Amino acid sequence: MNKHLVLILGIATLLGCNTTTSQVECDNSIDWLSLGSEVALAGKSVREFDKYKASCGDGLPSDAQALYLDGYTAGIKQYCSYENGFKLGEKGIPDPQICPFEIRAEFDKGFRIGALERREKQQNRELAEREKDRALISSDSAMSSVGS
Repeated sequence: MNKHLVLILGIATLLGCNTTTSQVECDNSIDWLSLGSEVALAGKSVREFDKYKASCGDGLPSDAQALYLDGYTAGIKQYCSYENGFKLGEKGIPDPQICPFEIRAEFDKGFRIGALERREKQQNRELAEREKDRALISSDSAMSSVGS
């Protein structure tokens, strides 16, 4: 009996947490403009708004979507820059393919160059490692011939 009571209380607690999360997401104090920008700068799809729309239903403020889209538009322009593309390519982060066609060219260019830079650095590290190994083998061979 006690096990069932603990289980029921646990489920009720989890459901309570879920309700609280939805209420926070639908709270009128949310800065939808900033949220849209943050989503874009995180490399996420504009469709993230659909999650809020689904969970808030009628509780969604009437101007939420327009504000979110304005913020997302500003954020995506920053995200889809040459500099950010380069940074992502250099770090080896996969291209999330969220940049609109109209502003994608600079991002792609930066991404390709950053990825090339990453590969070149990796190849240089591997080459240096092989040269170090060869030098070690050569010095070991020289030492063993001196000892003979």
